[in-house]
Amino acid sequence: MSYTSFKGDDKALIGIVLSVLTFWLFAQSTLNIGPDMATDLGMSDGTMNIAVVAAALFCGTFIVAAGGIADVFGRVRIMMIGNILNILGSLLIATATTSLATQMVITGRVLQGLAAAAIMSASLALVKTYWLGTDRQRAVSIWSIGSWGGTGFCALFAGLVVASPFGWRGIFALCAIVSIVAIALTRHIPESRPAQSIGMHLDWSGIIVLALSVLSLELFITQGESLGWTHWMTWTLLAVSLTFLAVFVFIERIASWPVLDFNLFKDHAFSGATITNFIMSATGGVVAVVMWVQQMGWGVSPTISGLTSIGFAAFVILFIRVGEKAMQKVGARAVIITAGILVATATALLMITAVSESTYIVISLAGFSLYGLGLGLFATPVTDTALGTLPKDRTGAGAGVFKMSSSLGAALGIAISTSVFLALRDGTSINSDVALAGTVSLGINVVFAATATITAAVLIPKAAGKVSQTSITLPEPAIAVKI
Repeated sequence: MSYTSFKGDDKALIGIVLSVLTFWLFAQSTLNIGPDMATDLGMSDGTMNIAVVAAALFCGTFIVAAGGIADVFGRVRIMMIGNILNILGSLLIATATTSLATQMVITGRVLQGLAAAAIMSASLALVKTYWLGTDRQRAVSIWSIGSWGGTGFCALFAGLVVASPFGWRGIFALCAIVSIVAIALTRHIPESRPAQSIGMHLDWSGIIVLALSVLSLELFITQGESLGWTHWMTWTLLAVSLTFLAVFVFIERIASWPVLDFNLFKDHAFSGATITNFIMSATGGVVAVVMWVQQMGWGVSPTISGLTSIGFAAFVILFIRVGEKAMQKVGARAVIITAGILVATATALLMITAVSESTYIVISLAGFSLYGLGLGLFATPVTDTALGTLPKDRTGAGAGVFKMSSSLGAALGIAISTSVFLALRDGTSINSDVALAGTVSLGINVVFAATATITAAVLIPKAAGKVSQTSITLPEPAIAVKI
């Protein structure tokens, strides 16, 4: 019986990227097709809004726990479980019937969120473990194509598939198939569980309290309009959320193996990148708002709406590797600041909604292109900065915290943007209600992008991301594959 160290290969990387795409490309397609799904299944706008954000919400809530579990019980195993959960959730949504539509869709979205939590924390830890130095930066760039690139393509992809004979259900059926392929491509990766000897006890108290805090906040944001902003229940939800958040912080400070290890934030590079990523991810509401402005204002089909985001899809892919190379030369902070300025500028351009349909189509094409360029530059530097100095036995947990910032940022950002949009939209005229709703909602996202840019300038170390910082990374000990 002999052993040899395993080095990450392209087959494994393709499987990992496909796993990541099940969330960012397929699950996030609801940003475009949500109105169509609601009409087809007889769901209200408010209920569909909950379904739209449910996957990102549950991913963000449980991703840190999934990362900690992966460190102890095996990152490959947890990634496989994530793909299985995605298969179940996707098939539930694809087969949703009118009588049980709400239950099946919401349950499916919850399962997709839990799947994403397992996949993203475990897969990012595997990238950190098996790809080293500049190879790791390349792997992170390709991994980012699955996350940020998937986000760029989700509206376009959804619009094209929904126009096919399969309709929107085809998106989720295909999502299940992609998970099956991903499992086949990643089976040869050796198991990695560097924290297995620590004797971890899962912090169920922390997990439950965090979930209750985030769920209460999400209900406050998404249901505040329907309940009424002066209703006692609305503000009770916010109070409950803040109370559970305070309890969560207390629990985590005394837990032997916390679900959110605050010690990770002592590293300035990690904390700066994670906070910046959280705020920038909140701009995910841009896609939903622009799609809804077009569809609810002029009656544009999801297919045409999706096509207006083609620049987003193309530029985010093209500039992910550019961001990697630029980071190696000038450092991550400079690239992230530049990216933030571009995202803020793009979103400000998309705010110009009180125009004709043809004019806004042109604005959407230009704005989405600039938005994709900015996020493409942003993706690799912020991810590599966060991963660069994590301790080996907490890579899964650290990757979970970082991706929690993406998922929770996106969930809250989308919830805020869509809730404000729906609250301000009373009619269907693009010259009044829908235009105003779109402008205000997108303005909130300009604030998010500007805040992320300032945060990066203040918190991220100047030298983060340069080749010298990661080129001396040593292989993780005791990682072997039997041959």
